[in-house]
Amino acid sequence: MSYNREQNRQYGEWLSENEWDLFSTVTYKFNINRRRNRQIMEGFTNSLNKKNIPHKVFWVMEDTSNGYQTHNHLLLEGNTVQYELDKYLKEKNLVDERFVKHITFDSSLGAGHYVAKYITSYNADYDISYK
Repeated sequence: MSYNREQNRQYGEWLSENEWDLFSTVTYKFNINRRRNRQIMEGFTNSLNKKNIPHKVFWVMEDTSNGYQTHNHLLLEGNTVQYELDKYLKEKNLVDERFVKHITFDSSLGAGHYVAKYITSYNADYDISYK
């Protein structure tokens, strides 16, 4: 899929209809391919559901510049979601503190500012989970 400004705007508007607490990035310390990345992200959101943790998680994966590793951008909402994400990734030995960043979501910028450009990137993968 090629870059499409109108699609980006529409995705951003749709995501901005939700409340978010944090914008996060996750870069793995190992080479994680697209299929494995989806398994990891689904494992994380499934763990939230199994623990019955109220949450909203939107993630979008992009390929890194080296072409064989993935990187994620996430929008998070929920009291313990950041803690659960950090815990899940560390328990799987996928990251250390250098590889995960969290910043407060600024609603005046809108969700599109944080993630929409990646949704329409070539070979992007994304999903949403909420409870």
